Amino acid sequence: MTLRFVLIAIFLFSIPTAMFAEKPASATLKERESQKQIDLQRKNGFGDNEIDTLHANISDNLAKIKKLQDLGVDKTAAQFLADTPVDHKELYKKDSEGKSYLEIKLPQGQSYIDWPRVYLYDGMAYIYPKEDFSELDKIVMTFRRVNADGTIHVKEMRRLINPSPKKESAEKDEKGDAKLDSNSDIKLEYFRSLTSDTIWPNNPVQTAAPDIAMVLNDEKDPLPYDKQKHIMMSYKKMLRKISKATAFKLRNIELDQKQMITKILDYNTN
Repeated sequence: MTLRFVLIAIFLFSIPTAMFAEKPASATLKERESQKQIDLQRKNGFGDNEIDTLHANISDNLAKIKKLQDLGVDKTAAQFLADTPVDHKELYKKDSEGKSYLEIKLPQGQSYIDWPRVYLYDGMAYIYPKEDFSELDKIVMTFRRVNADGTIHVKEMRRLINPSPKKESAEKDEKGDAKLDSNSDIKLEYFRSLTSDTIWPNNPVQTAAPDIAMVLNDEKDPLPYDKQKHIMMSYKKMLRKISKATAFKLRNIELDQKQMITKILDYNTN
């Protein structure tokens, strides 16, 4: 098994059960038709209407949050809603390049790669809006392996980076449908360390270069097709969680605003 296949298997928290078999000398008609469909899919990219919609939902949530922040709702709520003032925490952080991002905690996952040892994966997403909050600029998802029982283990970190998470486009394809983002430029990074003192910081920008870096749909050297599909399914699953998390943050700020209005206008005339 090549290092490429091992990386993708680890990235998706599973291991293949058998080696990839070599193609027979003469492919059957069914196999040739299947390969044609794969080639066409790769040529057109891995566009998905739900993914574009999720990008749009996340972007809209961040834009609405920004408007409420510009009105000072979060700072005012921290000052007046509680019995005593509480410290206001900035929702957005700045990376080492000075760009703003929103941090979203992703659910933990389990890995059974070294069975019977079971390891946990901590997940974090970093959502970058464009400066005018019109759409998303970048999404970074990080997964770090956590040693659950104190045994010595290889330290690993995997990252999925979408450098251009587009929302639904007004452009139309040849069929008249909305033109979808191909998602072909999604990047995969793998970090590995055998030393006990290695700690990758919980930041979207890493100073250390990844041990291995790949692109989802490289024209010259694409990943195995089944892994490409699996990665996109996993990415969509994480986007759903991020969309819900940003909607929850927006709802909390909107409720703070309503409470502030009620607090100001609620006169007791008795």
